[in-house]
Amino acid sequence: MVTSPSTRDCLLAFLLLQHHHYHPARAFMGGSSRTTIDYSLNNKNGYQLSGDVSIRTDALKMFDEEESSFPSSRRRVLNQRQQCKSTSTSTRLFSNVATNPMTTESSPDGGTSSSSTSSVNSDVKQDQKIVHQESHDDVIPKTDQQQSHLAGGGGGGESENHHHHRRRRKPRKQNPAMGDMQFLRKRTAELLQTTAASLYSSNDDGNDGEQSNMIPLPNRGMKVKTKTFHFLIDAWAFSGELDAADQALNLLHRMEELLFNNKNNNNNIHPNVRSYTKVINAVARSMRMDAGEIAKGILDKMEHLYQSGENPLAKPNTFTYTAVIEAYTNSGIDGAAEKAEEILDEMIRKHQQQEQGDDDDHPDIIRPTARAFNAVITAYGKSGNPMAAEQAEYLFERMGNLYMSGIYECKPNTFNYNSLIVALANSGGDGAAERAADLLTQMEQNYQSGDIDCKPTTVTFNAVINAFAKSRQVDAAQRAEETLLHMEKLYESGDEDVQPNTRSFNSVINAWAKSPRPDAAQHAQDLFDFMNGLYEKTNKSLQPDVHSFCTVINAWGRSQETGKAEYANNLFETMVKSYKEGNKNLKPNIVVVNAVINACAYTYGDSDEHQRAMEIAHNQLKQLETCDYGSADHLTYGTFLKVCANQMPDCDTRRQIMEVIFKKCIRDGQLGNLVLQQLKVMGPPETYRKLVGHDIYDDNIKMEDLPEAWHNNVIEGKWRRRRNHYTSSTTTTVQ
Repeated sequence: MVTSPSTRDCLLAFLLLQHHHYHPARAFMGGSSRTTIDYSLNNKNGYQLSGDVSIRTDALKMFDEEESSFPSSRRRVLNQRQQCKSTSTSTRLFSNVATNPMTTESSPDGGTSSSSTSSVNSDVKQDQKIVHQESHDDVIPKTDQQQSHLAGGGGGGESENHHHHRRRRKPRKQNPAMGDMQFLRKRTAELLQTTAASLYSSNDDGNDGEQSNMIPLPNRGMKVKTKTFHFLIDAWAFSGELDAADQALNLLHRMEELLFNNKNNNNNIHPNVRSYTKVINAVARSMRMDAGEIAKGILDKMEHLYQSGENPLAKPNTFTYTAVIEAYTNSGIDGAAEKAEEILDEMIRKHQQQEQGDDDDHPDIIRPTARAFNAVITAYGKSGNPMAAEQAEYLFERMGNLYMSGIYECKPNTFNYNSLIVALANSGGDGAAERAADLLTQMEQNYQSGDIDCKPTTVTFNAVINAFAKSRQVDAAQRAEETLLHMEKLYESGDEDVQPNTRSFNSVINAWAKSPRPDAAQHAQDLFDFMNGLYEKTNKSLQPDVHSFCTVINAWGRSQETGKAEYANNLFETMVKSYKEGNKNLKPNIVVVNAVINACAYTYGDSDEHQRAMEIAHNQLKQLETCDYGSADHLTYGTFLKVCANQMPDCDTRRQIMEVIFKKCIRDGQLGNLVLQQLKVMGPPETYRKLVGHDIYDDNIKMEDLPEAWHNNVIEGKWRRRRNHYTSSTTTTVQ
């Protein structure tokens, strides 16, 4: 006769199975003849459970009988491992209670919990869902849609009630609104209009308080519920539209109106933790400069709604805090990294309080995760703070210490290593590139020792190569090329996760472009030709892109070689030809044009060389007036003036060109600092005063001293130019 295990043993054994990749020493409990389960473990991707699962009603009653004895704290659950190991029963497991034929209801972040066994099942499910899913998802690479699923609370929509039968969860359907902006805007407008009508008519409809689960949409035969709002919020989060965050916030505001302003509350639309977290995710993905502050405002509001009892379902969870951190990270503003770290510290503090028993009544414990740490490390890597690399290393070490203390969700993984290497690369500090290379070696050693979570990937190698490219080491280009060769050998030996791609070659080319060696430009050209040859023969993942061409052009521009203007122009003409032949990936842009003009500005040689450089620069400037790939900016005009200053003697013709370029600048609102600097260099003083209206020796002149129309289209700095198209987005405040 097979002995039935106790409920506690079954639940603990199930928990240990779910955490297989964290607990190599695990014990399996005895099973009942009434319970069967087939399971398979995949060492690379964590766990997979499959098979026929059946639990009879009398077996399920066991959970009710022992419910009060099961501890709600995960800490107490884990302390029972030794009891599990000492059991002498046979090796059978109960399956996930979420699959049993019982009535289920939606949990705050998208899972399901049994109504009749809420205390026991919610403890185990929350432990399994937050501990395993969060940590495991941090390790495995995710698509954008999976990333949103994680940030949105880990659920796929609210569960419906099922009575007396078992029903498998349907595969997640792709959100059609994500690919059709016209449909998304129309559907959002309809929803807001319809719910507005419901909101304002509900106070006069004579309803005596009878509730309805859904609001009908006129002329569409569709129903509106909380899931409808979530559907649209997710779609806006991934739309890439400038007003995506505003649209998501509008939807959330309407949900709150339906909950708080509708006196009869004659609908079942109730914003919960998933609603708020999805909106924070939409704000984070918008990359707005105010994204962090908006997200923090929503978080504070959620805390207030939960603490005050106005909306108990709004309690923030791990995903909520992580999304706020990512909002600060993506904002890119000064101080974003420090603010992101403050949110992370709050997560750690709350976790410590909960582990001490302060929140034992709530199973949805907030835990710091590798993903949360990764976002903060990334924020420091992008911050430009001179101490960013040191702070990123401190966070990485802190994460490792938390993991060693028993917080398994903080186990460092490939993403964390990659972000730390990028932070080191961006710092450009002494020894940063060597430290990045050491981290790569450490990852390889850990992986060879069996730690599959730290396997180096193409991204890892590219980050190390980029670290060498950005360093000031004399041998940086050689070290970058050696890393690429090592990468290629691993790939040829069968490791497809480290396949070199276009970015790999671009980074090495960039290292050569910045190298002080006199033959650096030729090395960059040779590597570019090699990459292009591989692409044309067999390897379609090595197609040169605009960045490839631009980097080689820059390499020629920095070189001391004669004829470099011609080399740069030939590369540009090759791009234009490929683009006109249908290769849309090689559409030239203003950055490439500026690089060619810059090569002309520093051309050396005889008078023929100087004349040819002037011709090429003039042709580049002229074609911008008719081409479809960009218009001149302040860098274009400033660099062209530099060509005139270096390649032409001081004469009337040069002064006439100065006046023409100056007029074009103020016409286009592109009178930037580089233009003013070159006008001063070229002189003479009377010409400068005639054009600018100030003395040439006035070093205190500022843009504010000049007419605004002269410089209203100037965007100084790479980050500001990158974010220019976001500034038109309306600033939104949290209601």
